[in-house]
Formats: sequence, structure tokens, C-alpha cells
Amino acid sequence: MITDISLENFAAFKKLELQFTPGINIIIGENSCGKTQLLKAIYALSSNQDITEKLLGLYKPSSGKLSGIYFRGGKGKAKATITDSSGQTSAIEFGSRTEKAKKESEFIDIGLPVLLPTKEVLSLLPAIQANTVSKEALSALFDDSVIDLCHMLLTEPDADLTDAVNNDPRLGDIIPMLVKAIGGKFEINGTDHAFVKGTFVEKTNPDISTGQSAKVYADFKQLIFKREKLSETSVTMTAEGYRKIGLLQRLIDTGALVKGKTNVLLWDEPESNMNPILMKLLVQCMLDLSRNGQQIIIATHDYVLLKWFDLLINENKGDHIKYHSLYRNETDDSVEVITTEEYLDLTPNAIDEAFGNLIEQEIVNDMGGLGK
Repeated sequence: MITDISLENFAAFKKLELQFTPGINIIIGENSCGKTQLLKAIYALSSNQDITEKLLGLYKPSSGKLSGIYFRGGKGKAKATITDSSGQTSAIEFGSRTEKAKKESEFIDIGLPVLLPTKEVLSLLPAIQANTVSKEALSALFDDSVIDLCHMLLTEPDADLTDAVNNDPRLGDIIPMLVKAIGGKFEINGTDHAFVKGTFVEKTNPDISTGQSAKVYADFKQLIFKREKLSETSVTMTAEGYRKIGLLQRLIDTGALVKGKTNVLLWDEPESNMNPILMKLLVQCMLDLSRNGQQIIIATHDYVLLKWFDLLINENKGDHIKYHSLYRNETDDSVEVITTEEYLDLTPNAIDEAFGNLIEQEIVNDMGGLGK
């Protein structure tokens, strides 16, 4: 688990410090406040790849050099540090004119971080798997968050999704819920990528007698995925919002989001291209993943997503959410942060303010105003 991050002269941040909960962390703020840059900093610091290449691959500075990631007008070194729950640190340092970044990491056996960008990626997998696009072309088209996620999704699962459902009680709730919401699941079998209609149905364990108590029976029931015949559809012909759900399915299937992993799930704008009807489901899934031990850090612009978190949080189930509001200091235009554990105490709240302005305009129109 990541407990905190410290940034100095790094990307959009002159100086910033954040403390995270092991549960769910929600980052909000107006455009250009550095929400995505913050997620990428955590991802780079958690990665075991060459740090200079990773920074350039993630941030894609126009100069093609680290100087493009250095805070404009900064003085001294650019520094970025994260600390985990055991007190270990991972730190990056570089100057405004240096060609190589220096990284010192104490992390041992930390799971690979998962960064979900705003870009939909499932439709890219067949081309990447078939090597029809060169690495150079991919790098020119997409930043490393997209490319890394594609390779992670193409990882061969250790077990079937159905096994994950039956072997992990929490996933036994999450996966059938995801499948039910979109009416099926995404499957990758070799070079075949498709959405398959179907649902999870209960199958009793033949080794358990029907005379046993209801509780024992429930403990030993099994779920199997029952597919509809001739229902396969290509990924590109499936709604993009459904593909977001498919991402979670596949990450669970490959073992990237399972109990016992020490990685962090970073998600940039989960709401993008998502039908608002599915927003409640998305929040329920993230809460269940958190209850299963998964740390989650998301950046969002969406009022509906925020409100569902506020409405569905259940402290009796161990839910813990921290809200981090990034904003620009009017004096020197630097990015600062206010953190709270109560949604109603979140200020400044650009999302809430925008929604309030919308309601006010609707009232003005209803009262016969010109709306201008």
C-alpha cells in the first residue's frame, strides 16, 4: 500500500504532499491541476523499469527530455518520493538540465502497479498481440500507460475467471455483478477476442447432500458461466462503456486485482464514456475491491461518481475514503491540496460548484429568465 507521496519541482507541482488511505482515494480538481500527472508519478515510482525511459514514456514532454517534466520556474532538483505501509521508499531526482533521472528504491516484492488511462484499450489488443504495429509506432501514438496496460491484459491467466469467482468470496460477488450488468463477459482465447453473452448460474456441489443445513449448502455452492450459443461479438462492436467493465473482468482474470497483491490500482477518469446507469455498479465494484484489500486511487471530474461513493460508503464493512481536492493558489498559481474524509467537507469542490451552477441556470430558465 502507498501511504504518501511528496513532489517538488515535478511536472505541475512546485511542492505537494499527499497522504493516502489504504482504501479508496479520490482526486478532484479543475483541468491543469495535475491529477493525471499525479497518478503517473505514483505509477513511475512503483515501476521497476528504467526510470528515465519510464518518465519520458509516460509524460511525453514536447522536448523529449526530462527538462519538459521539470516544474517551470522551479529552483533546485525535481524530486518525487512515495512511501509504502512498511516505511520503504521509492524516490526520483533530476535537475532542470540533466539527461538521466536518478532513482533509489527500497521496495521489495511489490506487485506491479495498475494504471487505467482514460483511453479505451480493449480494441487495441488484437493489433498489439499480432505485432501488426511496431513498438516505435505504438510509442508515437500512445503513452506508456496505454501500452503497459495492453500487455498486462494480454497476460495469460493462471486460472479461469470462474475459478476466481469460486475461490475468492469477494470476487464471487464482484464478477457475477459485472457480468449481469453488461449481459456477458469479454474473453481472450489465443488470438480470438470477443464479447460473449451469458450469465453466472448456481451449480450445487455434488459432494454435498441436500439434507445439510442451508448455511452449509450456501458455503459449498458453485457458480459457473453459462454462455448463450452463437453470441460472440467483436470487441470493437461492443459499447465502450461495456469495455470499461471488461477491463475489470480481465484484470481480475489475469490476477492483477486479486487478494494478496500489494499493487495499487490507479484509475484516471473511470467515468469516461460510461453510461451513467452503470456508475452505481462501478462504484460498488471499487468498494468491493477495496474491501478485498485493493488500494485504489482515482482521478475524476464526475459528480455522479462522487455522489455514489458518498451514498454507498459503509463504515460497518470497513470502507474508508479520502477525498483530495487539487486547486491553484491565487497568489503564485502553484497547485495545492486539501484532504478530507467527508464529502460534504470537500472544498474547493470544482465538480460540486459546476453542478450547482447547472441547477441555478435551470431555476433561472424555469422562472422565465433569458439564460444569459
